[in-house]
Amino acid sequence: MARRIARLTRRGWVLLVCGALAIPASYWAGRRELLYLGCFLALLPLLALAFVRFRRMRLSVRRSFSPAVVSAGHPTMADLRVGNQSASTTTEANWRDSWPWSPYATEPARLPALLPSGPRFAGRGSSVLFRYEVTPPSRGVFELGPMLVDFADPFGLADGALVAGAAETLTVTPALVPLADGVVSISADEGPTRMLQRRALGGEDDLMTREYRRGDALRRVHWRASAHSGQLMVRQEEQRSHAEARILLDTRLAHYRDTERVEDGDTLRSDAFEWAVTFTASLGVHLARTGFLVQVIETAPAQLASPEHPDEFLESLASVSLSNEPPEELSLLRGVQRPDRSQGSVFAVVSDIDSATVERLAAQRHAFDLAVAFLVAPRQLALERTLTEAGWLCVTVRSDDSIESAWLALGAHQDAPARSDRDTNTSILFEREARDERP
Repeated sequence: MARRIARLTRRGWVLLVCGALAIPASYWAGRRELLYLGCFLALLPLLALAFVRFRRMRLSVRRSFSPAVVSAGHPTMADLRVGNQSASTTTEANWRDSWPWSPYATEPARLPALLPSGPRFAGRGSSVLFRYEVTPPSRGVFELGPMLVDFADPFGLADGALVAGAAETLTVTPALVPLADGVVSISADEGPTRMLQRRALGGEDDLMTREYRRGDALRRVHWRASAHSGQLMVRQEEQRSHAEARILLDTRLAHYRDTERVEDGDTLRSDAFEWAVTFTASLGVHLARTGFLVQVIETAPAQLASPEHPDEFLESLASVSLSNEPPEELSLLRGVQRPDRSQGSVFAVVSDIDSATVERLAAQRHAFDLAVAFLVAPRQLALERTLTEAGWLCVTVRSDDSIESAWLALGAHQDAPARSDRDTNTSILFEREARDERP
């Protein structure tokens, strides 16, 4: 299926206007040859326009991506197989492939003449393969295509565009940010279902200490071993931790005050929600890779797959959107069989949640050894104080803060729980000041 667009070029309009002026001028001057010239000038652009509009050109377009699922900000290769489905040879033209983001199309490239389709011309140039690289700037499920073919008549009096092929879907997942190990301490006593043990492999010295790595908490520095070895060393003792963790993602539309409509008018976008989705993806993959059983809970009806299947989890995050529909009941303890035991750790990624959600989070805090709330660009000044009084560790971030800095801020919060809110987010504040001082 294809549709055409035909229009006169500037040269064609000039000839048409000259012909339109020459025809009445011939009657005024009484010159028959001027009438012939005017008719010729007016008729030539119209013939060129009809040539472009009704020229037989049938193209097939098959589009594929490698990889088919890509992270935001990472490139993927698009392959286009263009074939001639008509019984005549096509003329040379230019082609472009359309995108849903700026600059909305590829650079024009040459489309060579293609031989007719059929057994006589099989394998002799009736199709051509194009390949280009595309880098999606944000997460989502996008349609790339259709392909636009620009061509003109031999005299350049009219040009047209053939819209060929159908759009293909490209799934773009949130960009994963690696989170440093050893920054956040997730300790446990009993554990709900099973325990996770970590210890170093090697000799006795390796079991106790190792070299300092970026992101290690200062409380783990082994000063005696550092003085003995001449470099900073940290403790690598056996660590027992809960093998269960829960992530609460706020997907309620009313909870994000920065929501606005994008250019097409049908899609809503919130920078705070995009940050929350990216952090949820990074945190979920990090915990699953470490060995935890991760459960994701949403404040609106469920849209996300389980992190036990990372590919499906990331693909569901690519299409997750804000919702106006509240869930039947918000609970952090879904599927709990032993409510008398600690349920491990919970991480809430929220923005401006309502009072009912705050009450539920405060009431269910006692079921977890570690409860962390990442407040993304909140406008409620009392929200952090309310959750802190209920026993939550709160890390306030802005939508332009990096994921890594928020994770390091949580580690700093655990190291110094008595600090003020300003000191708790030192790493984020330093990054903001450095960014604001850049020219």
